[in-house]
Amino acid sequence: MTKFLVFLGLLVILPNGQGAAAERYRLDPDHTFAHFAVVHTGISSVRGRMSIMKGSATLDAGQQSAQVEVELDPGSIDTGVKRLDAALVDEMFFDVARYKGARFSGRAVKFSDGVPVEFEGELTLHGKTRPVHLSAERFACRQVKILVLERFVCGGDLSAVLMRSDFGLDKYLSMVSDEVRLTISVEAIREDR
Repeated sequence: MTKFLVFLGLLVILPNGQGAAAERYRLDPDHTFAHFAVVHTGISSVRGRMSIMKGSATLDAGQQSAQVEVELDPGSIDTGVKRLDAALVDEMFFDVARYKGARFSGRAVKFSDGVPVEFEGELTLHGKTRPVHLSAERFACRQVKILVLERFVCGGDLSAVLMRSDFGLDKYLSMVSDEVRLTISVEAIREDR
């Protein structure tokens, strides 16, 4: 489950395909989450999500470069089952009393039509840092209007498969899969110049 946090950070790297210089973006914490799924007892999927504390990115579509920094909040885990959430934040899994946050730092490694479609970086979770690779299932950038606010926004869904044991989250491997399917849904807002 911890792997999914890393991917949230990757979504922050958003292009606009217009400028010659790098543009700065900030993640919208109300619309950016890491979603994860693990298999329980080899039968059904258990799903949940985690929020971000803050995040930022730069994008230079002309140079096909993008950088991202994201801080995740393991204490915000929500599976829809209160007892499971309490177990996940306890010392048995994420141990949020000891490891209050998680961090991802990365860069885009592949672009298509001016948009980043693959990302590589490092995720630090539960005191361990590991490399991660994310692929975009969908990605778009455009001017949007929500009620009276107009903003240039980039976002989409990024996905990866991780092994939770790589981060020391290896409890109950006979009941809960080591493999974690991660999807990061993100919205990033371009900062005014």
